[in-house]
Amino acid sequence: MSYVHCLMLIIFSVVSGSEENSWREEIEKRLSYLEESNIHLQKQNEELKAIVLDAQHQNKLLKSELEDLGERVNKCEGLNHRQSVKTERVLQKMKSKVKANDDSVTVYNGRNQPVPRIVPPDSYPVSAVALYMYMSQSSAHNLSVHHLIVYDLVLINKGNGYNKGDGIFIAPVTGVYAFHFSVCVIPGSESPWATLELTRNGNAIGSTFEESTNSGTGSKYHCSSTLVIFDVDVGDHNFIRTNQPTRGPIYNGGAGRTSFSGWLLFR
Repeated sequence: MSYVHCLMLIIFSVVSGSEENSWREEIEKRLSYLEESNIHLQKQNEELKAIVLDAQHQNKLLKSELEDLGERVNKCEGLNHRQSVKTERVLQKMKSKVKANDDSVTVYNGRNQPVPRIVPPDSYPVSAVALYMYMSQSSAHNLSVHHLIVYDLVLINKGNGYNKGDGIFIAPVTGVYAFHFSVCVIPGSESPWATLELTRNGNAIGSTFEESTNSGTGSKYHCSSTLVIFDVDVGDHNFIRTNQPTRGPIYNGGAGRTSFSGWLLFR
């Protein structure tokens, strides 16, 4: 019995030692896995920290750009406001003196000089167009070729197309127009003569010519005129100019008017 008991103890001890070794190996495996997992998590944590730092840096850059854009917008708004104020002051100065005659309005600047137009006269509907004007006095002697004739005495300007500051009629509506213009010369030592032409956007449409004789021959005032009818588009520039250099002055007075007139026949 003693022998059997000893054998059983030996067998139990061997079995117990074997289980302990297995348990220890299992624990070591688990510890090794946990260490590897911890190392992996630390690596991921470092990567996440780097991403967060980069995002914070990008956020700072975006904030800086947004502030810079805000400053630029404020500067642009301030510049636009100052420009609007300056434009309004210029317009008020140009409108310091206004003269109205029926439908015509002539704007003057601070020096009381007519302001040339750079845009068509009106944007509102026009029911009728009619104009008649003439020179207030005789011209200078010997005008050059293509010298624009300015008729500064305006009697009617329905449609507000003519401007006596530049002598140009800008058609306010499209249609068929009739234009009449005349030229007068007086006797003189140089036997004065002049030829005028009506132009549409710089292209000659019609012309008239008159010549006088030497003042010693008893000749009197000489005038000629012509009537022209043609199609005109809205915004067309129509004006009278010399066709050739004149000799002597173009006359205007009680004995004869150097004039320009026109009217809309139909649209």
